Amino acid sequence: MSSAPASQPATPNPEKESELIYGLESHPPFGSSLLAALQHILAMVLSVMAPPAIVAGALGVPPEAIAYLVSMSLLFAGIGIWFQVSRPFGIGSGMLSIQATSFAFPGTLIAVGALLMKEQGMSWEQALSTLFGVCFIGGFVVMAGSRIMPFLRKIITPTVAGITVMMIGVSLVRVGAIDLAGGFAAKADGTFGDISNLFLGTLVILAIVCVNRSKNPLLRMSSLIVGILVGFAVAIVMGKVNWNILSEQHTWFIMPVPFKFGFFGFDLHSFLVLSFLFLVVVIEAIGDLTATSVVSEQPVRGRVYRSRLAGGILCDGMMTSLGAIFGCFPVATFSQNNGVIQLSGVASRKVGKFCGVLFILFALFPIIVVFFQLLPRPVLGGALVVLFGTIACSGIRILLQHEVNRRESIIIAVSIGVGLMSMTTPEVFERLPRFLKIFFDSAIVSGGVTAMIVHQILPKGICPYEGDEDDEDCNPHSEFLFNKHE
Repeated sequence: MSSAPASQPATPNPEKESELIYGLESHPPFGSSLLAALQHILAMVLSVMAPPAIVAGALGVPPEAIAYLVSMSLLFAGIGIWFQVSRPFGIGSGMLSIQATSFAFPGTLIAVGALLMKEQGMSWEQALSTLFGVCFIGGFVVMAGSRIMPFLRKIITPTVAGITVMMIGVSLVRVGAIDLAGGFAAKADGTFGDISNLFLGTLVILAIVCVNRSKNPLLRMSSLIVGILVGFAVAIVMGKVNWNILSEQHTWFIMPVPFKFGFFGFDLHSFLVLSFLFLVVVIEAIGDLTATSVVSEQPVRGRVYRSRLAGGILCDGMMTSLGAIFGCFPVATFSQNNGVIQLSGVASRKVGKFCGVLFILFALFPIIVVFFQLLPRPVLGGALVVLFGTIACSGIRILLQHEVNRRESIIIAVSIGVGLMSMTTPEVFERLPRFLKIFFDSAIVSGGVTAMIVHQILPKGICPYEGDEDDEDCNPHSEFLFNKHE
């Protein structure tokens, strides 16, 4: 999951002895490269596959179409990683940057897609083609954002980004909880919330927690996967795995098809709602790529650094637009790989190319997709609850990177209040015009945009409380105001 940028870190000291085993331009042996690539994949494979499955499942997409969407997510993760590390024509960061479908979008895509199906009577194919049409244009927003980064940093501040990331996690926990209780199919057959479902989901959560406390770095990075495998093994014993899926799977090779669900539709209101998230992706990428520069012992100031940022964000936008044509939801630079680089001491671009090739193979020969379909919903739900909770924690961590003064407290309070109101009592906004209704259907967008608006209403030096003009929170020169760090 991506995180927004913190205050800019210091440039690595060139005289300091390198802690990397293999630097950016090193060429590790085949075995070492493959092992390092597998560590990256274990740290993020669930994050790559979950977003399309979540969106498609919520919109009532049939299993064979979900399998195709998951494969496209893997395919464009692989292609995007290859571009990021190889950097042809300046497209990409030129570092071991991992790219995959973004968790910033599922909640809002579900809300927008459901509204399109409800109000305009669209089928799931028409809803998907409209969403992909919006994503195609949104990719150009990200590409444009790569050229106006200084301006975006002024309107999408660390506070705005932190609230947005937190609301992403909070709003998606509901999706994980539904799966943990058995999923939508269980609601239909009356087994939703059955004790066996809750047992499986809880077991996965406990397994993830226990493995995450291991002293073995590889086990810690793989805690989600290990937790799922434990749950899957117990589900087999309980007879909850539907092995018929294997006999129903006739396609062992998936060919990417342009406009698989019909030629692009477009909905302006949906685009306006989602466009905010495309701008957030730009800001998140700045933080993720800066962190990658630090752990790869590359400069974090100057022309080379700025060029890497612009190239990395440009790649995000291009892969988003290209992926939409074939059925992939928006992609973004991930932060998980930075921890892998730090733990393994391997920052080689060659390892990134291995990651890209492996993801492409997984997409075209979707054995891993079949396994994903075999997972009982409670097993997946347990893992998703932890994953989405982790995303919410990342947002809180971003907020706490700076002193939360009185002004920031008001921004956070109002934004979270509006976001939670959108999520818990959406009927409040039923009578609003369609555009505003779509806006409030997404807690992520309503909370994030509210933070951006309130931040502009209460600029530095303007006291929110009468009589507090001498308070350091209202002093434009206060050392606690986060803009001092930018």
